[in-house]
This record gives sequence, C-alpha cells and structure tokens, in this order.
Amino acid sequence: MKFKIGLLLCAVVCMLGFSGVVNAEIQLKQLGVRPFYKPELKSVDDFRQMVKNTLPDLKKGFEMAGAAKLFDGFVSQAGQPGIEEIEIKPGENLQWMLFKSGKQVKVMKNLVWAGKKPFKAFRLKMEQSGQRYTFVIPLKCGNVALDEMTTLPPAPVVKAPEPPKPAPAPNKSPLCHVDVSPVKLMAGKELTINASRSNDPDGAITAVSIQVLNSQNEVVSEKKLDKPPFTHQMAMPKAGDYKIRVSVTDDKGTTSSAPGCEDKMVTVVSRGHFVADIGVLYQDDPATFLPLRVGYDYRFCDYFSLLGMVGFAPVIHGYDDSNSVMADITGNLHYKRMFFGMGVGYWYSSRNDRVDFILNAGVRLYGEPDQKNVSLFVEGRSAFDEFDEIEDYGRIGGGLRFQF
Repeated sequence: MKFKIGLLLCAVVCMLGFSGVVNAEIQLKQLGVRPFYKPELKSVDDFRQMVKNTLPDLKKGFEMAGAAKLFDGFVSQAGQPGIEEIEIKPGENLQWMLFKSGKQVKVMKNLVWAGKKPFKAFRLKMEQSGQRYTFVIPLKCGNVALDEMTTLPPAPVVKAPEPPKPAPAPNKSPLCHVDVSPVKLMAGKELTINASRSNDPDGAITAVSIQVLNSQNEVVSEKKLDKPPFTHQMAMPKAGDYKIRVSVTDDKGTTSSAPGCEDKMVTVVSRGHFVADIGVLYQDDPATFLPLRVGYDYRFCDYFSLLGMVGFAPVIHGYDDSNSVMADITGNLHYKRMFFGMGVGYWYSSRNDRVDFILNAGVRLYGEPDQKNVSLFVEGRSAFDEFDEIEDYGRIGGGLRFQF
C-alpha cells in the first residue's frame, strides 16, 4: 500500500513537469504540462488578450504569490509599449510562477529553468514604489512568472527652477554739459574747460574726453580726465579760431556729447600787432616835424603793452632843426578805449642828438584792441638834458595811430 502511494506522488510530480530539492530551488524541466492559458501565445496582442480573459485568475495568483499590490500595475503595464520577446536560458532563476492545475490557480516559488534548451517568453517591466519588477510569460503556456526585482536608484532631487531674473533696465546715456571760458583770450593765456555739471541718470560719469581742433578741423590737443571734478585748464599758445569738443563716458561704457556738449568756439588773439603813426610835432624854437613811424606793440596783459617804433621826422616848417630819425620805446596802460604811455626815445638830426623822455595818451576811434583799429593820440617829448629849456626845445603834437 505504501509503495503504491509513493508511486502515485512521483507520477503526479512528473506530470506537472516539476522536480525539487529539499530546502533548495525547484527545478523546472518542462513547460506546457499545466498551462495558465491556452492556446500558445503568438504575439503581444495575444498576450494582452490573455490578460483581459484571465483577470480574476491573475488577481488570485498575484495574491497567492504575496504580490497583490503589483496586480494593478502589471495589468496596466500589459497595455503599454515596451513588451519584448526574449529567451530564458537554462540555469536562469525565477522568483515565482503562476500556473493552473485544472481550473485552480497555483503558485510555485524559487524556480530554476532546468530544461535542455532555452524557451521563448514575453518580458514585461514595471516600476512601483522605488522597485523595478521584471515578469516573464512563456509563449507556450502563458504562465506568469516574476523574474527579478531590483531597487531603483533614488530619483534625483529636482530643484525648483529659480524665477527668471528681471531683465536689466536699458542703460541711459550720460548727460554732457560743458562750460568754456573765456571764449576770447590772448595767446599764452589759460582756457578753463568745466564739465563738472555732467551727470549720468542711472550711474556715474567715469571719464571726460577733451579735444581741441583748429580751423582746419585738425586735432591739436587732447586730454582725458578720469577723476572728478572734470575741470581742466590749458594754455592756448597760438592765435587762431578753435573748437573745443567734449564727450563724457559713464560706468557702463556709454559715451555721449550732444546736446549739452556741442562744440564750443574759442578765439585766441595774438599778443602783438604792427602799428604805424602819422602826426605833427611842434617845437617852439621854430621847427615843425611830420613824424612817420612804424613799430610793434606787444601786450603782456589786457591792460599793459610795450610799444617799440622807429621813424623819420622831416621838417615841414621852421629852421632850427633838420630832418630827423627816431627810435622810441614806450609802456602803455590801457583802460577801456583809452591808453596812457611813458617811455624814452632817441632823436637824431644833423644839428643835435637827443635822448628823449616821452609822454603820450590816446583814444581808440575805431576797431577792437585785438583787431585792426585806429586811434587818435597826443604826444610830448623832451631831451633829458634840455628840461630847463623845455619851453624852447620840447616837442608836442599828435596824430593817428593805425594797428594792423
């Protein structure tokens, strides 16, 4: 009797296609003996149809395998792309497999494929709760098996994107302002260029550029200021008309000049001018002269100049002296249109040589001091050694002075 029962159990195991080792994996050597689904699966669509047709049995099998929480995910993933056809080679392990014995769903755990050849299966992967589950479904029998379970790496921490920074406001051009003084000056005097009132509405002025251009529009001088208060003084050595061109640069590199720094015109006048005199000098010890002189007047400042002249003084009336030549130098003080002069002169004639003391005064009738003009002057002169006879030999008169 015992022999018969043992033989019957062995036959059952052989019919199922399973053999096992105590306390080890179960060796699976044959498929199709107890299929979960018939007919054989030919395509992924057949597999999906199997899932639809066996939902109650699948759910029960997952529960028996202790994987009830995976059921919904498995069913959902079965309808998604990515199902592959693979081969399970001998020696590969399966954690569990669902099959049917008659109409009852059964589960075998800890299996190893011990067949002689690989078998074809569909592979389905799903991810849930930080795990990736890989299922294989043999095409021959539709048994659902869990191949492996792996832990997914933690999802990278995605930082919330920083809100976009507001676009910077467009840079506003600096505002240039320049004062130039004086606008008319003598050669050698200093010109003041003041750009200190320039400003930048959204920053600061970092540099001021100054150019001096002559009447041919050629740059004759340049200066760059990089520190406040952006004021510059410069000597103007040569006479002429000049343009002063100024531009300012802000802390973002934007340069501007107009409208506040349009070119400023400056006139530099010469310190020296040629002059010519014509007049009359009367001497009481009778002689009347007609002096004709030419010379050069050099201004040291607005109110003082030094005049040097040479000339010829023919006698036009009288007999006490002869035609004479002269060389004079006088210092002149200028006040508005008036001038007052004092100096010395050399007077030479065939009758007498004299070193004269000279006083004169005049008024400008026409023109400006630095331009062509005409003045009326009076003059008195006497030899230093004839002061005691000044009433006889002193000469007094006047005339016109022309400046060129």
